[in-house]
Amino acid sequence: MPGIKCGGCGRFTSTQDGVKCGKCLAHYHRACVGVPIKAALSAGWRCPECTKGVVRDNRADTPVRGTSECTIKKSAEQVPFTTAVGSKPVSPVAYDSAPRAMSYTDNDCIKIPPVSATDASAIMEELRAMRAEIQSFRKEMELEMAGLKVAMGSCNDRIDRLEARLDALEQRASDPPKPGAAEELIEDLMRELNDRDQALLVNDIEITNIPEASADNPAHVIQVIGLKLGVSLDERDIVSAERVGGRQLNATGSGGAQEARPRAIVVRLARREVRDRLLASARVRRGATTADLDMPGPARRFFLNERLTRTNRQLFRKARDAASLTDWKYVWTKRGRILARRKAGDATHWIRSEADISRVFGPVDTV
Repeated sequence: MPGIKCGGCGRFTSTQDGVKCGKCLAHYHRACVGVPIKAALSAGWRCPECTKGVVRDNRADTPVRGTSECTIKKSAEQVPFTTAVGSKPVSPVAYDSAPRAMSYTDNDCIKIPPVSATDASAIMEELRAMRAEIQSFRKEMELEMAGLKVAMGSCNDRIDRLEARLDALEQRASDPPKPGAAEELIEDLMRELNDRDQALLVNDIEITNIPEASADNPAHVIQVIGLKLGVSLDERDIVSAERVGGRQLNATGSGGAQEARPRAIVVRLARREVRDRLLASARVRRGATTADLDMPGPARRFFLNERLTRTNRQLFRKARDAASLTDWKYVWTKRGRILARRKAGDATHWIRSEADISRVFGPVDTV
């Protein structure tokens, strides 16, 4: 295991082989503070950092650190000196001023003592600690690089999608507009709005040709009609019932102003299932008149239909007129949709616009 870092050189040292300052408690290599390896230290030993401010007595025997210099054994006469030009020897006096080339062997220097086993063990521990730190740093860098690669890949994908969208927009901007594209877009939007308005009328029915009196109750009328058709209606089944539209008066009547056609009764039911049962019973009992409802006045045939939007009512009327001119037998509505069929067994066509009328029934001039 690695020891504690030396306060002088910063490398690791073991607590057994190093020395510890009694004041700042810092650890040092013995070589860093000039303490012999086997020398015993007192508990009050101070490191150089703690004793650098103490006044010294300048004794002659004060040790000086860092004097391990190489000394040359041979005398100046024994060292051959040659000039840079030739091989003529020069005197030692002229040594400092003349160019020279000096050579000596390794035996001329003081030999450094071999490293002890304790120091070698500390060095190995320090190397192992450095290796572990490098491996840990390498793993962290690998994880960071992997995350960076993932982030860069995501950024590249987003940039590619943005470039594709930008290319598509530039292509659309450069292409000339198609003739009638704006009209088609407006028609599609109007058709979509009409479909949404029709969806709001999914629980409504419309009753027409019921005589209108000044004190009639539309809610009571629909209950009576339900009993006639075999569908019992409770007050909770009726959300609202009222006559809609303006009154149409015939001013040419002999008795004064007379009503040419009664207003329609619009009923909103609480459940679609009740509405569907009423419409199915009305289709089965076609031909029912106001006489069956015990209403005063001459008998008049009344009709129950789905409530349509204004656009769909006009389209339904045009589709019925076109069918009568082209011998189509069936034109009806179901869940707000206008459907047509030439004869039993043929395919059913959904009519959503006047263009569909021309497509289904063919060109009709009088429509």
